Amino acid sequence: MPERDSLPTRGMAATAAGRGVTLVYHVHFTCAPDYMARRLPFRPRHLTQLATLRAVGRVVAGGPEPDGTAANIFYRVADRDELARLLEENEFNRAGLFTSQEARVFAEFLEPLMLPSLDAGLRVSIVEGAVRDRAAARTGLVELRRQAHAAFGGFFENGAALVVVRSPEPDEAVRLVAAAGGWEPTRLRGRSWSQTL
Repeated sequence: MPERDSLPTRGMAATAAGRGVTLVYHVHFTCAPDYMARRLPFRPRHLTQLATLRAVGRVVAGGPEPDGTAANIFYRVADRDELARLLEENEFNRAGLFTSQEARVFAEFLEPLMLPSLDAGLRVSIVEGAVRDRAAARTGLVELRRQAHAAFGGFFENGAALVVVRSPEPDEAVRLVAAAGGWEPTRLRGRSWSQTL
């Protein structure tokens, strides 16, 4: 079993799927224009569903973007078919509160050391961008997590990366990631996120 500081590659995960190793996907949902007005009746079931999935290891984290235009859920699944099933069963998806989604699989993923309570509403930032030196960026990400600046994150096959930074200010979050080393500072972008779980 990989250590918490390890970031298994997608190839390793795919090869070891039969031994319980899984893939982590970042799913970015676009919300319906009336999301904020319609979501409350569906929210208790949605939170219960995500909490249940987190308890069995199928969700890492999730939550909306503060302006109500998008949401992000990080799923841990065996394969793309399982992800498709979970997306189809998502309470907000079934209610038409999500109008589209973009799913990207991490080639390497750094797990969170601790999980917030359900409905935490943590004000954090998502930082995304290009990596110049993956080994240096990996070391920097592990250090950011050790210092409690980063919650979790990882690297995609195309050279891009995503980090959840424990700062409500996207500009500060970008500065922290850039200073960690290995990134393309001018190609880093941050946005606010409300981490619900």
